[in-house]
Amino acid sequence: MFNLNFYLKTLKSHLRNPNFYPCISLLHSPPSKKSSLSNPAIQFILDEAQEFGISKPPSSSFQTNLSAKNGEEILPHKNCDDTSKIQISHPWPEWMDLMEKLLKNGYFEGIGNPFGGSKGEMGTKEANVIRTACLNFARDNYHLIRYLSREDIMVVAGSGCPSTDRKIVNSGKRLRAHVGIDEGNACSSCILRGDCERAYVKAREDEGGRTVDVMRFVLAYGLDPVYCSVDNKPCLNKRVKESVRILLKEMMDVRA
Repeated sequence: MFNLNFYLKTLKSHLRNPNFYPCISLLHSPPSKKSSLSNPAIQFILDEAQEFGISKPPSSSFQTNLSAKNGEEILPHKNCDDTSKIQISHPWPEWMDLMEKLLKNGYFEGIGNPFGGSKGEMGTKEANVIRTACLNFARDNYHLIRYLSREDIMVVAGSGCPSTDRKIVNSGKRLRAHVGIDEGNACSSCILRGDCERAYVKAREDEGGRTVDVMRFVLAYGLDPVYCSVDNKPCLNKRVKESVRILLKEMMDVRA
């Protein structure tokens, strides 16, 4: 509260002792008797006003900080092509090696970066981007199937197709023909045969196994931990997963 009596007593005290305070002229003029009496009182009142919370206008640096708090600050652009700044989460180290290689070799350029999200969440869009990049890699390196383990291809393809997706089913048939597995035996033990339009249908004789066929199976199993892409649950056993990881590693080793 403003105490009028207190300020009146203070002013009287200043008037009785005019030489106690130094004389300061606001207009830089020679000191006069009037200024020597009035300036200390004015300064005192200004000091008291400042104590009551009357402050100077905000400085430019304060306004800059305020703008930042209001969300107007422009942050430096994060380079998504720098794999050291990207977090790729997956239970298989071989899968993470593949994603890093695809990033470094530019397979995500033009189709989007599936790892650029702030929360690192994986949805349908991100899964499709990964599929496109992996299949393009496999097509560019069609020769890799010559270096892949036939035994592990037999384990993966012989266990049945991971889903009834038409392209995956056709890849499975070509791979089984490639390693000499009877199509009828594979289909008869597959739990998806009742929903499969091409059950028991053999691959054409002029069709051989391709690297992209192996990649489709690798994608189905590799995306399953984050996207549940395998409908044929009996295929999700230790032996099949180990063979998929071996094939994935062999792709990376030959490419390196």
